[in-house]
Amino acid sequence: GKGKEQVGAFQEAGQVWLSGVKDALMLHKCIYFLAHSETIRFRTLQCFILNGVIFLGSILLFNFAVEPALNFLKRLVQEDEVWATDFIATSFSVLYKVFWIYPIYCISFVLNTVMYQEIADSALRSTQRAPVPGIPVLERIIQETWRVLVNLVYLVEMYLLSYIPIIGPLLYFVHSCWMASIYCFEYGWVHQRWSANARVDYFECHWLYFFGFGFPVSFVSYFCPRFIDAGVFALFFPLFVLTATRAEPKALQQCPKQFQRLPLFMVVQGVSCFLVRIFEGATGV
Repeated sequence: GKGKEQVGAFQEAGQVWLSGVKDALMLHKCIYFLAHSETIRFRTLQCFILNGVIFLGSILLFNFAVEPALNFLKRLVQEDEVWATDFIATSFSVLYKVFWIYPIYCISFVLNTVMYQEIADSALRSTQRAPVPGIPVLERIIQETWRVLVNLVYLVEMYLLSYIPIIGPLLYFVHSCWMASIYCFEYGWVHQRWSANARVDYFECHWLYFFGFGFPVSFVSYFCPRFIDAGVFALFFPLFVLTATRAEPKALQQCPKQFQRLPLFMVVQGVSCFLVRIFEGATGV
């Protein structure tokens, strides 16, 4: 009866979500890539050193060594000299972040982008996924520009959702899981020359699976302080790029049709189209 159908639908939903989580955590599959590709081994090691040792190490060094030492010095001085130690501690903290943490953050962002791309390309080649014949250069530029715009609007939407009372943090977390999955799988979609609309269609038809796939890395980084969350995400991200190349996304089939495809990008695409029209009007294109 209807009750059994509902139970079956809930069971399927749980299985689809869990299959996404499982595929993401199939980290033993990374051993194959690390064993067969020198590029993947080298770039993964570089990611670990850059994000784990240099970036996260610098933050942890300040939080657990430098800052406690400055606080200890404050307690040693006389009360009428506390203002001086406060000034020194605050100045050192600001200078350390401005001239060390922030530059490393920016540099690591650029270097990570290059290293992730090389890791993904090597993994896709080793799985013998030959790229589809190329599309015209102009069309590819248009599609990539549209992809970047959609991703940026999605990020803005994600942060705006976080300000909704009570449910805001939960909505932010769910959207961050989807964003992580987009980042992981997009390398393969670009490799196969999927259009921007084809990627959106595929993602919306497998929305629950992708929520599950992005859950582990988002969960780990979500509870970390600012900057540390970015370092943790960047540290583990190469492994999830590798597992994404072997993943097999599953769609909902027994659930009601309105849940089989979730229009996650409806608002994002609408805003993106609106921005394009504004740009066209401003430039007279």
